[in-house]
Amino acid sequence: MLRYSNLGPLSRISFASTRPDGPLPDAASSHLFQQALEASVRFADKPSGWLVLTGPSGSGKTHLAVAVANRCIEYGQTTFFIVVADLLDHLRGAYSPDNPMSYDELFDQVRNVPVLVLDDLGS
Repeated sequence: MLRYSNLGPLSRISFASTRPDGPLPDAASSHLFQQALEASVRFADKPSGWLVLTGPSGSGKTHLAVAVANRCIEYGQTTFFIVVADLLDHLRGAYSPDNPMSYDELFDQVRNVPVLVLDDLGS
C-alpha cells in the first residue's frame, strides 16, 4: 500500500513528527494549526467525506495531509497522494500514444481510491 500511495520520502511524516504548535511563530497561527491538527487526526482515524486544509504557504497543510495519508495506510486504507499540478500533467500525458497508462485508467485509479489526498489544490 505504501508503494501505491505515491508518498515516496514523505512516508516518514507522521502525527508523531508534527509540532503541535505548528510551523508559524505567532499565537493565532499556532491556535489554528492545533485545530487543524485535531481535525486531521479525527479524519485519519475514521476517514469519511472530505477534509480540506486551507492556509498560507508554510502553514503546515502538506505536513498534515501527508500525516493523514500515512495514518490511513497504517490502518490498512488504500491511499493515494498527489500534487494537483502533477496529476494534471499525468492526465494530459496519458493522451500520448506512447504512455503506458491511458487517461481512463489513470482517472479511474484516482477516482476509485478510498483515500485521495490532493496537495496544492489552489496552485
